Amino acid sequence: DSKMSISERKALISESEMAWQVRGAGAANDSVQFTVAGRMVKKGKCQFVYVAVHAGLVSSLPDPLTPRSKAAESAISKPDTDSIESDKKLDKLESFLDRINTKCTLESRTAVVSVTEEVVKEVLQPDDDETFRRFYSSSTSSVAVEIREEDLDVLCDSEAPRLLSAMSEHRRSVRPARRTTASRNPIKALAQRNDIKTEYTEQRLNVATIEANRLRAQKLAKHSRLADAALAGLASKEDFSSVNLRSVATASPSSNNSALPYKPVMLLQVKACEGRRHVQTRLVEPRAISLNSGDCFLLLTHQHCYLWIGEFANVIEKAKASDLATYIQTKRDLGCRASSITIIEEGINCSSNRARSFWDLLGGRVSYKGTGPPEEDELYENDVVATNCAFRLQGERLVPDDECWGKVPRCTMLNPCDVVVFDFGSEVYVWHGKEVTLAQRKVAFQLAKQLWVGPYDYNTCRINPLGSDIPRMGEGRPEWSIFGRLTQHNETVLFKEKFLDWADVMKPPKKNGDELNHHFIQPLTVHLSTDALAFTSSSISYFPCITPQAGGTVLEGVDVGRGHGTVKGEDARAFELSTVAVEAWHVAEHGYSSVAATSRGQLHMGDAYIVKWKYMLCPAVSKRKKSEAVRSVTAGRERCAYFFWQGRNAGVSDKGASALMTIELDTEKGPQVPVQQGKEPPCFVQLFQGGMIVHRGRREELDNSQGMTRLFCVRGELVEEALLLEVVCGPAALRSRASLLLLEPLRHVLTVWHGCCCPPSSRRVARHTAKRLRDVCPPEMNIPGTTTLSLEECEEGAEPSSFWNALGGHDRMAYQSLLQDKGREGDSLKLYRTSSASGELVLVECTSNVSVPGAPSAMPFLQDDLYGVEQPEALFVLQTSREAYVWQGWWPVDRESTGSSRMRWDTDRRAAMEAALLLHKESSGKVKGTAAYLVYAGLEPPSFTNLFPCWESHPDVAASSQQNTEVREKCTLLEDALAQLSQTTYSLAQLTTRPLPPGVDPLKLERYLSDVDFQSVLNMSREEYHSIPLWKQATLKKEVGLF
Repeated sequence: DSKMSISERKALISESEMAWQVRGAGAANDSVQFTVAGRMVKKGKCQFVYVAVHAGLVSSLPDPLTPRSKAAESAISKPDTDSIESDKKLDKLESFLDRINTKCTLESRTAVVSVTEEVVKEVLQPDDDETFRRFYSSSTSSVAVEIREEDLDVLCDSEAPRLLSAMSEHRRSVRPARRTTASRNPIKALAQRNDIKTEYTEQRLNVATIEANRLRAQKLAKHSRLADAALAGLASKEDFSSVNLRSVATASPSSNNSALPYKPVMLLQVKACEGRRHVQTRLVEPRAISLNSGDCFLLLTHQHCYLWIGEFANVIEKAKASDLATYIQTKRDLGCRASSITIIEEGINCSSNRARSFWDLLGGRVSYKGTGPPEEDELYENDVVATNCAFRLQGERLVPDDECWGKVPRCTMLNPCDVVVFDFGSEVYVWHGKEVTLAQRKVAFQLAKQLWVGPYDYNTCRINPLGSDIPRMGEGRPEWSIFGRLTQHNETVLFKEKFLDWADVMKPPKKNGDELNHHFIQPLTVHLSTDALAFTSSSISYFPCITPQAGGTVLEGVDVGRGHGTVKGEDARAFELSTVAVEAWHVAEHGYSSVAATSRGQLHMGDAYIVKWKYMLCPAVSKRKKSEAVRSVTAGRERCAYFFWQGRNAGVSDKGASALMTIELDTEKGPQVPVQQGKEPPCFVQLFQGGMIVHRGRREELDNSQGMTRLFCVRGELVEEALLLEVVCGPAALRSRASLLLLEPLRHVLTVWHGCCCPPSSRRVARHTAKRLRDVCPPEMNIPGTTTLSLEECEEGAEPSSFWNALGGHDRMAYQSLLQDKGREGDSLKLYRTSSASGELVLVECTSNVSVPGAPSAMPFLQDDLYGVEQPEALFVLQTSREAYVWQGWWPVDRESTGSSRMRWDTDRRAAMEAALLLHKESSGKVKGTAAYLVYAGLEPPSFTNLFPCWESHPDVAASSQQNTEVREKCTLLEDALAQLSQTTYSLAQLTTRPLPPGVDPLKLERYLSDVDFQSVLNMSREEYHSIPLWKQATLKKEVGLF
């Protein structure tokens, strides 16, 4: 560098100064190097290959017990001629990306500052006289002055002062010398110059365009992780005037995948061996001959989802098939858009109206195979797995995968950079990861297409995966088989079921904090068609479901269950859960206050509380037989959860304050769980170890209840989950199915009262709770003095007189006593809610959080479970061992009543009544004294209200129900109500009176006339009436008042 000449240094500096003009242009631009084409250039795979195939696939080994063999020539490579059609969707995607990349390249070139336009501008040449006169206009100024003779005399006055000569000489001597030449006229001098240009060139740059593009790109990419090519595509302006929209008349779903992994009609066979872990789900020919009595099948179309349950199908197959049907119907997988699942059980409802379309889709009902031997399922699983084939894309060839050939696939073989082709006989899939290039996708598609249309040979295999009726050797797969392309994270459930360790896609979602307050709802239990007016036992099909377990509270990924004992995390590891500490706060509108240790668990219906639960999870280890040699357990991490409990009578401000205070108190950032009164999860109730009491009123009103007699209903089936609910003190609050505690503070007596039909578990819980109150009585009980309570116990029917005096008088008729109907201690209640959103009436069983599996629960439900749902679409079926009740909601006054809504409401009522009758007949059988009733909201009889711990009357609801013309009594036999609702013939006077009779369609009143009345009213027969145009029918109905 020291020997570099000046000229060389100057040239180097000039080159550096001009380098900015080309910086950012070319291949180094982000909009080019981060596109699909740019990444392909980096990896050296920018050229697209055009692939075809040769016809030839060597498949199997001589030994039929081994998987299909992989001969040396079994790899599939591209042929000499382009005989296999390419994927049109991928070609279209490739051309679109090329346009985007081209546009990005052009835009990157315009990012350099350059001259876009040059314009010559002329400057006026200054002229000597013309320019000066044009710029400075001339003007004459003259002033007239009047001179008098006296003024001239002054000039000749000799006495006037004169300038002395010396002074004049001095002033002249100090005057500066002015020997410079006078300045010339600048305009004239400028006009005389020859080096001044009279014109210049104006250049316009593209700086504004570059800045506008930069700001637009910055705005698009502010919260985006997309590449510049994608951003350029989003920012581009397209002309959609020539675009033809897709027609929505077709029922089939649209997709950008040219090789859809499903067919319009598919029949899936679910086959499993008892005791095996993996369940085989295979595609079979959609014909009735493919069915058998030992397996379950799923028939899927765009609008239907049928579940066929064979007569001899095992439990694993039924459970798996039901899970698959539910997942496909809810997730709309495999192109199925069915609104509900139709269940067909062999030997039960195979000939019903719902099964007719099932047989039509299968080409008609024909004879099919029965069940095979017990070992058939195990042999089938071993043999069908041996026919599995897997290929990997290596360069331009499909090479067999040794690790997965003839085995059950595993998820470890799927990588984002790989392309794998699976051949399951009737299903061929092309799976590619998300990082696979477009060129590799095109190669894999055409090679897999060759495998699809090429020959196959299953002669050396024990089983033909295509079906026993299809030749073991042939050319091309059947038309009903699947050739599909799948991308990573977009696999179908049929593909996932082929894998051994795929995540359980049918796993039910875990409940969050908002859902913990509600009852756990079972899956679909009963389907009833609402089309027919009469049902038979064959019209009911029971959906297989698992009995839910109480609890289900998930905190930080661990289901804490009932709050103690052994629990399991998401990874199925076992933990020992133990409570460390419990704290509580009472929430007011403007703050909160800590609750003393003696008052924890004392809650009030009009208040809100915050409960902090600090617990610990320790890894559970197995113990040795000798107690002295127990392995030590490592202490786990302490965790914390906040429950904000809200009473049913708490104000809106209190509820909102409890949520806000929970956030303020939660310094540990633990989960926050809202809890509504009556919906407490078991893990919350057990925090107080049987000491939870829900008082009436508010905490500030404690002084008003000093010395008052109080009555509490005992809830809970476990001692640590005991809960006392304060009810109105009176004989009407007694329940023959429960135990109650009567507190007399003035006498210092605590009486335990047991109903005659109270189960043993409730009696045990009541005794334990009473002893706890006797030993440690909280201050909220307002017991005057320090005297210890005395404990008494009595049975229904043997109460002392002091007991009735404390309740206000002996009145056995105030409640529904079961002294004359004993022997119902093990009677449990079942509550079903009806729904017709799917077009069929569905009964969904509800379970309570206080219920314990295997133990009878006398009163697990509350009044809020009925009145808390939306009206008027509330229909519940409450079933006991001897009675069944259909509880009918009310029609709100502020809700508009239309004819269509009333007709739908009547249809749901009719279907619910028929379903309740069928359930009642199946459960009670021929037991005498059983009956089914229709109960109206607000008018419930004591026999119904006594099935709940407490009941409050609602006069507004009762008034709304009494406005209904059919409501004549509080309780109506279900057969009579159904007969009235199903009546099909009415007189003309009844059809012209408003309101109409229940169950009458206001748009088709003429249908309810008898044949004689129809002829006399409309002067024509029904056949003649239906043959005339609709407008004439409407005119005739208007004339006679049937419109």
